[in-house]
Amino acid sequence: MNCILGKNDEEIHIDTAEEYRQYTLSLAEQAHHSIDIFSQDLETEIYNNKFFEGSVFNLSKKHPNTRIRILTQDSSVAIQNGHRLIKLAQQLTSSVFIHNPSTKYRDVSAAFMIVDEIGLIHRTVATTKSYRANVNFKSPRPAAELADFFNTVWEHSITDPQTRRVYL
Repeated sequence: MNCILGKNDEEIHIDTAEEYRQYTLSLAEQAHHSIDIFSQDLETEIYNNKFFEGSVFNLSKKHPNTRIRILTQDSSVAIQNGHRLIKLAQQLTSSVFIHNPSTKYRDVSAAFMIVDEIGLIHRTVATTKSYRANVNFKSPRPAAELADFFNTVWEHSITDPQTRRVYL
C-alpha cells in the first residue's frame, strides 16, 4: 500500500476491518488541511489507536486553520471506552470538533472519511460490522460530493454534548 494522496487515482475495494484501519491511517498521515469523518459510533476498532490519534494531533498542529470534523450518530460507547479522539477533541478545542447530526440525518447508514477534499474511504452501509468499502487517494469528484453532503449535515448538527470538555 504505497498510495499517495493527490497522486494515485485508483479505486481500491477492501473488505476487512484491518484494511479499513490501514487505509484510514494512511490517508490521515498524508492530510495537509482537513479530515472529515462521518461515523455511526466513532468505530473503536478503526479510530481508537495511538497511530490515528498521532496523525490527527500532528495535523492539528500544522496550521491554525487546520480542521478535523467528526460527525457521529452515537458516541456513548466510545465515551465509555475512553476513545482517544474524544480526549484529543477535548484538548484541541480549536481544531478538532465532534458533532451529532440533526434528527433529519439520523438514519444515514454510511460511514466515510474525506481528507483534504480529495482522498476518501467510503462504506455505503456501516450499520453492520462489514467493512466493505472503496478507497481512493485522488478522487476529486466523489470526494467533493461527499464533502457537500458532510457540510450540509454539519451545518445542521450540534456539538456532541457527551464529548464536551468539562471545566472545573
